[in-house]
Amino acid sequence: MIYRNGIMKKIISILVAAVAAAALCQAQEISPNAIVKDLSGNSIQMGDVLKDDVVIVSFWATWCKPCQNELDALAEIEDIWADKLRVVAISIDDARSASKVRSTVKAKMWPYEVYTDENSSLAKSLNISSIPFVMIVADGKTVYSHTGYTPGSERLLVEKALSFIKK
Repeated sequence: MIYRNGIMKKIISILVAAVAAAALCQAQEISPNAIVKDLSGNSIQMGDVLKDDVVIVSFWATWCKPCQNELDALAEIEDIWADKLRVVAISIDDARSASKVRSTVKAKMWPYEVYTDENSSLAKSLNISSIPFVMIVADGKTVYSHTGYTPGSERLLVEKALSFIKK
């Protein structure tokens, strides 16, 4: 019986650890009341930003080259997604580099909405610890998230986002 109890304790410990790990891996939901600013400095609630069925949300910064590479790559394949879903870029630049956001966006001519997350409050609420970080939000719920960028992954991201569009 002691042998069985020991095994049972191990099984229960493993199950508890697995459930805890799964909970940590779940993407955080974006609060519709969270505030970002557009490039004119107007405050906008995320509920309004995420008003469409499917939105790709990319957290980036001007000093992050992989972030810019991913956003450039998404812009290059705009013809695949433009009439089906939206891409929203949210800068987490701090006060020292925030002044570069507008000029970077203007120079890049990205075909999507760009917002700023002052003090990274939205990013912190989502436990985003590194960028680039992308999320697919469908009907207000986070259905996918990913950290990092490798060339070519933008196509997979768009394909995944398109799979959530209601037919």
